[in-house]
Amino acid sequence: MKPFETLSDPEFIAVARRAVRTLADAPADWQKAAIGLWPAAPSIWAQAAGAVLRTLQAALSFDSWAQPAPALGMRSTATELRHLLYSVDGRDIDLRVAPAGAEFSLSGQVLGPDEHGVIELASEGLGSRTAFVAGLDALGEFRIDGVRAGTYVLTLRLGGDEIILPAIEVGERRR
Repeated sequence: MKPFETLSDPEFIAVARRAVRTLADAPADWQKAAIGLWPAAPSIWAQAAGAVLRTLQAALSFDSWAQPAPALGMRSTATELRHLLYSVDGRDIDLRVAPAGAEFSLSGQVLGPDEHGVIELASEGLGSRTAFVAGLDALGEFRIDGVRAGTYVLTLRLGGDEIILPAIEVGERRR
């Protein structure tokens, strides 16, 4: 992990939010006291502490790789492009995973209430850390390039919601 002084604002907010989530069982006064101990950017800490109001788990409703290929001749050829669709609380998250050379590109769109937000892609496992951070554009679209093969967790922070998608396998299609 990078030193706190070298983190960008979105990376610092992501670290702060993860830290605040681990304080969830502590009394509110203890949480405030713990956050107050950090000398760096108290306004960012306060923003992160107040922003995580509701954590939601999205459900996978479609995975193009899980569908059997229809017997349509040339059209039945398996594609390396993966299309995933998740649903949660009045929102649908459309996600595409495409090979880009030796790496992969994730692009998607949040369909539902128009809200500004941040997308975080973190490698799954012990000591997971934010690998990529991207913002939503005016249409709710995002793009993350340069992703290596592996298992990742995509977290969307929209308004007062933190939406966590199930683990996503990024890599070559298994035959």
